[in-house]
Amino acid sequence: MLKKLNDQDFESFINASFYSAVGFYRPGTDKADEMLKVMEMFVETHGNVASAEMDITGQVVPGDYGVTEDESPVIVVFKQGKPTKAVNEFTVENLANAIAPPGKNITLQ
Repeated sequence: MLKKLNDQDFESFINASFYSAVGFYRPGTDKADEMLKVMEMFVETHGNVASAEMDITGQVVPGDYGVTEDESPVIVVFKQGKPTKAVNEFTVENLANAIAPPGKNITLQ
């Protein structure tokens, strides 16, 4: 299950794990539902990566990362609390590849 984030717990979440993935979205759009479904599947197969969702409505943090209604939904991958990649083609494979290149295992360092 994905953790639901807000402005107050966002920083502690991305800094608590070596890798994390946060899906930013605006509720009620088809692409948002697709993104959340892919993230749920990702959690089932990649439980070692902290994964969460964040409704951007009324939140400040998404804007700090350039995520607005026009750029959402998007999954941002963080490594040690720093954004490394953005994923907007929603498949488990694309998300896993954003963390570790194809052929490499996702390991926590």
